Amino acid sequence: MDYKQAGVDISALNKVKKRMGRAVRATFTENVVTDYGHFGGGFRLKGFKEPVLISSTDSVGTKVKIAQAVGFYGTVGADIVNHSVNDLLCTGAKPLFFLDYVAFSELHSEKVADIVVGVAKACKSEGIALIGGETAQLPGVYKKGDFDLVGTIVGAVEDGKMIDGRRIKAGDLAIGLRSSGLHTNGYSLARKVLIEGKGAPGIKARVPGSKKTVGQALLAVHKSYRSQVEAAKPLLKGIVHITGGGFGDNISRLLPENTDCIIDKRTWKPLPIFAYIKELSRIKDDEAYRVFNMGMGMVLFVRAKDAEKVLDLTRGKIIGRVEKGSGKVVLI
Repeated sequence: MDYKQAGVDISALNKVKKRMGRAVRATFTENVVTDYGHFGGGFRLKGFKEPVLISSTDSVGTKVKIAQAVGFYGTVGADIVNHSVNDLLCTGAKPLFFLDYVAFSELHSEKVADIVVGVAKACKSEGIALIGGETAQLPGVYKKGDFDLVGTIVGAVEDGKMIDGRRIKAGDLAIGLRSSGLHTNGYSLARKVLIEGKGAPGIKARVPGSKKTVGQALLAVHKSYRSQVEAAKPLLKGIVHITGGGFGDNISRLLPENTDCIIDKRTWKPLPIFAYIKELSRIKDDEAYRVFNMGMGMVLFVRAKDAEKVLDLTRGKIIGRVEKGSGKVVLI
């Protein structure tokens, strides 16, 4: 028995790497000092006086199961890049380069290439280099057809200029930036209710109040907030990416202990896909706003006097306020 008979086809993987290589090289900036395929990625750090490196690692979670169910793999690459960019933005850092990891049960060359090319296109759009990565065949670890997608991003910020929420105080306002859908969180519940559970409508069903099918709504690309955030960055006291844990868990990560944040759910209307999930699952509001972003994917904290300018720059919406308190997040 050889390696191919055991489930790992090295030759086929090497062939698909050629297509991926073209897409990856297209993301290289002048700061990249190594070529595609080297054992490590080299990046020349320029433009900073006293840089602090910021890094973050994440995955797209069980959104990969939606891609698998729909049979479309071209957008999950953008999901992991944009998710990672948004996490980095919360510190005020400039994203510099990205690394991806794709693991799968068996080689489907076009699917793997679609995923990595999607990562590369999103990196190029964001102006960051896809400097390295790994593709792994792991038969026996994943079920037939399964795959996983993970990304690591590295950026930099000048020492002393990190945005960490410490300056947030009573009287500040919370500005929400609209999401494109579930982004990359809440898919385990969404799958059970919309696709896999008894009586589930299925991926081809139309979402009430929308022109999209369930599959299209669930695969909507995780929005990148980079242009909106960078336009208003000098005026921001805190930036929160609404991911797993929803509003309460994520806002509390940077809220000072002597303040509370009041989020007014009445200030925006959730996207139709969230209303559909709520209707079919019968979950309560508290659970919905803890699991999903409900239509607001990022929250910016600003001084009240700066709010109007930030609204103009970001096209956001005031959704809450900061009061004296004990570090709680309250949704009303």
